[in-house]
Amino acid sequence: MKSDHEALISKLSVGDMFHASFSNEAIRICIVTSVNNATLVARAVTTQEVFSFDRILGKAASIEGAVCTIDSVHPLPREIRDVLLEIDRRYGGKPGPDGLPLSSIERRALLDAMALFSSNPLAH
Repeated sequence: MKSDHEALISKLSVGDMFHASFSNEAIRICIVTSVNNATLVARAVTTQEVFSFDRILGKAASIEGAVCTIDSVHPLPREIRDVLLEIDRRYGGKPGPDGLPLSSIERRALLDAMALFSSNPLAH
């Protein structure tokens, strides 16, 4: 039987957004780009890194080998999600430059998303 954590991760589908973190406290807001029975592929909105997450454990290894773990799948309000999608579209799958030139609206949307995700973590 799946835990609540596993069940919520397994419900993610293409276009959904979630929050993931590394053990070194680095974080990523990701958008799901493809899903199969075992793997969920997602792209980080601001860095455009691509991760393959295990659909049961919600863990992925980065290119450097660091483990990234899905820690919140809380749905974002449409206005925040739309701004994050625009940031993702702007970079179109290419790595964003260091120190992304974000507008005040984009910075606010990222901060609001982070607050929502951090106040709604997945139970382990």
